[in-house]
This record gives sequence, structure tokens and C-alpha cells, in this order.
Amino acid sequence: MIRTDPDLRWMFEQAMRETWAVGRARGVKLADDFIEARMKFAETLPAEMKASMAHDLEAGGKLEAPWLCGAVARMAREAGLDAPVNRAVFAALKPFVDGSQAKAS
Repeated sequence: MIRTDPDLRWMFEQAMRETWAVGRARGVKLADDFIEARMKFAETLPAEMKASMAHDLEAGGKLEAPWLCGAVARMAREAGLDAPVNRAVFAALKPFVDGSQAKAS
């Protein structure tokens, strides 16, 4: 769904771009074409494939959001950068970080 919906695809790519910028700001040597290469790779994945956090969310399990999108948002702030997509995704997932008694649908 993310790859075929223009708005979700944009959000996916922007989250990667923010993460790439944070990595570069922290001295990680990431290629200039890293995002384009990852987007091409994503096109090769099975359509039914989901991130592990999506499976955890659906099952009502604990989420690793604080260590993924939450960490990108925090490290961006520390580096004087903005990561609005990662920050928004983390904020949306916060109520489910410790799991949920009611499974998401």
C-alpha cells in the first residue's frame, strides 16, 4: 500500500531522507544516491511484505518506535535539524509503544 499510494510513498521517502540527513550530520558516510537506491530496492519487495513494527502494532505488541523514528526525531533535534515526518510518525505511534490490549485493525 505504501508504495502505490502517492502520499504514503512520499512520507516513506521523506522519513528516509530525514534519517539520511541525521546520519550524515553524525558523520555516517552515506552515499549521495542512498535514498534513490533504497527506493529502487523497495520496489523489488513482495507487495504483501510489512515492517516488523506493523506486525507488532497489529498484534498489540510492544513497538520499537522509540529506537527508530523516535530516535531519528531526537537526534535531528540534537543536530539542529528538523525531522517532521519521523516526529509525526513517532507521535502517532506513542499510544501503542507499550502494546495494546485491543489489537489494531
